Parts: sequence; structure tokens; C-alpha cells
Amino acid sequence: MSSKEILFDAEGHPITPDQISARIVEFGDSYNNATMEIIRDSEVLDKDGEVFIKCASRILSSFGMTRSGTFHVNGSEKLRSCWDAIGANLIEINNSVRKSGLSRGRYIVELSEAEREGLIDEIWLLTKELLPFTMGKTSYGLVGASKILFSVLPEITLPIDTAQWLHVFKTVDIGDVLHRMVFDIQRWESITERQLNDLDDLGYSKRLSTLPSVYNVMAMYARPETNEAE
Repeated sequence: MSSKEILFDAEGHPITPDQISARIVEFGDSYNNATMEIIRDSEVLDKDGEVFIKCASRILSSFGMTRSGTFHVNGSEKLRSCWDAIGANLIEINNSVRKSGLSRGRYIVELSEAEREGLIDEIWLLTKELLPFTMGKTSYGLVGASKILFSVLPEITLPIDTAQWLHVFKTVDIGDVLHRMVFDIQRWESITERQLNDLDDLGYSKRLSTLPSVYNVMAMYARPETNEAE
């Protein structure tokens, strides 16, 4: 089965910049404010994991994942275990972003193809490292893992819910999702001659300033009507 269009309509025409800006506003303050905060707070990761726990807690709470499920009880302790498992890798990626000289908001697209391939492979490995901590009785853990990674790498990856995995991207490989995201963004920007991460500008201070944070709004709109969130 093919995945659903995100930045393009069913006929292959690009969604207009004004339409995307309007959808960001319509999406609401919960996601937009939480995302703004984690983009700001995750710019530099500390070796003790305090920033990681703060940002991951903020995103999981914003998506309602602390009300029930894996992170409902002892959430901070579980996030500490996540940090112990992948913290060193996250710091290495964070350092690479900061020292690259590239725009943080456009990092995933501005990387060379070879560097991007290596980074996407690493994100997939980190996702698998998180699954033992994010799996629950009714969840395979991909949702929690993707949202935790997004909380500290919002310039690179996406917070993908169940409906997106099943009905939008139709894969269980986050590498496939990130390749699709980069391709979509490059194609959309080439046609419209606009930058996707500059579209959060209708009546608000700029909150969504990374490519994945804006792309995710459109990926959420691409979902079929469903009650699935985890």
C-alpha cells in the first residue's frame, strides 16, 4: 500500500504556504507551545540527562502519554533508564548539530546525502534501543520512542502516533519515514520556492522553527479520522 500525501494533494499539487500556515494555527497551542519549548530547551544537552528528562516529559505529557500506559507510573525513572541507554549517543548527535555550522531548523535537509544517511541509520538504531523501555501491554513502543527522540532532536526526527504509523507512513521503520520526510520537503520547497520551516507566521511568534515540527503538523492532518493516539 502506498503512503498518504502530506505536503501535496491527491492530484500531486503542493499544499500552498498559506494553507500550511493556517493549519499550524488551527493545530492548537498544546502541540505548538510544547514544541517551541523543547526546540528551545534541547539546543544543548547536558551530560546528566536533566534536559532530556525535562523535554521528554514535556512532549509525552503534551501528547497525553503520561495519563495512562508505559509512562503513567514512574515516568521519570523510566526516562532516566532511557537516558542511561542512549544518552551518550544523543550528546554526540547534539554536538554534531551545534558544531556543523548548518541551520538547526533545516539541519536534516542541509546535511550532505552521505551524512544524512548515516544519521538516519543511527536514529533507527536509537529507536530500537528505546523499545524495551517504551513497549507496553497494548503498544509496541514505536510511538513513545519516536516522541522521546523528537523531544531532544526536533531538528531531525518526528513524533509519530499510531494512526500515522498505520495509515499515513504505512511502515514500522523510522528510517523510511525520515527518508520520506526529506524527499517531500525537498520536492515541496523546489516547487513553491518557500522554506517549510518559515511558515509558522500567522498572528503568532514563530514557534515551529524546525522542518520536522512543521512537517508533523501536516502528517497529523493526513491521518484518517480515528481515535487512535498511541
